[in-house]
Amino acid sequence: MFAALINTWCRASTWIVAWRFTKPLARMAAAVSGLLFLAFVGWHAVPGALAGSTPSAVLSPSVASEPAQPPSPPTPPASAATAATAAPSSPVTDSVTSHARASPTDPVVLNTAGVDDLRRLPGIGQKRADAIAALRSRLGRFRAIEDLLKVKGIGRAMLKRLRPLVRIDPAPADADH
Repeated sequence: MFAALINTWCRASTWIVAWRFTKPLARMAAAVSGLLFLAFVGWHAVPGALAGSTPSAVLSPSVASEPAQPPSPPTPPASAATAATAAPSSPVTDSVTSHARASPTDPVVLNTAGVDDLRRLPGIGQKRADAIAALRSRLGRFRAIEDLLKVKGIGRAMLKRLRPLVRIDPAPADADH
């Protein structure tokens, strides 16, 4: 009886190995098991990652039953808070307004802007701002907005986005006289 069972098993395994769909199904099973393993690891690595719940085996019952509290914002040091209330034009408040995004009503002036001002433009990070400043120092001054095309990483599409947000020179102070 046992020998017949082994003989049947050997014939079945030979047929399965010779079947043309064995390799693709084995690969698919390996891929699915790998994805399930990664999902399992990720779910346990980040509590609450699966539908906002936390794995109860990881947390103690007292922690699992308490609702999550949002983190409180950090409080500034006493000296910075005192300086901000004492002088409204302190560097603390000026730094907040100088890092605002550029807009058509508050454009970046290319010939006078520093690196921090250039970073107010969308798509301009530290490296591109440094490259723009280096190009300006090499050219002496920008004569047209199209000069920005000489900067690596700035193409026609980005120039089209930047055009309403930049000026070559500052607007005259007495424009209505």
